[in-house]
Amino acid sequence: MSDKVSRLDRLRSVREWLAWQLRRTDDTIAELERQEAAAVRAARTPPSPTPGWKLALRRAGGRPAPEAVHTSDCGMAGKNTRPLPREQALRAITEDGISACPYCRPDNDLGVL
Repeated sequence: MSDKVSRLDRLRSVREWLAWQLRRTDDTIAELERQEAAAVRAARTPPSPTPGWKLALRRAGGRPAPEAVHTSDCGMAGKNTRPLPREQALRAITEDGISACPYCRPDNDLGVL
């Protein structure tokens, strides 16, 4: 028996290996296409239309006192703030007499005239 493999058998082995590589490449392409489509869908999702609110606090007599209501993305609030749900922000402006920030105008988002 000969130890030599015929040229035809070698070519069949190479063809089989290339077919396996092609299947792997096709699978990778399909996965990348799924990921790209998901990224496009995520980019099309609009941001949340309802802003959050925060209460800016100042020091008065050694204790924090409410100063103004801001939207969550307002840069004028400073560092000493706490988050507020919609109901508390609305109550702070209408009932508690806390002012609304003149820059971000949270009263407009809350529907206060």
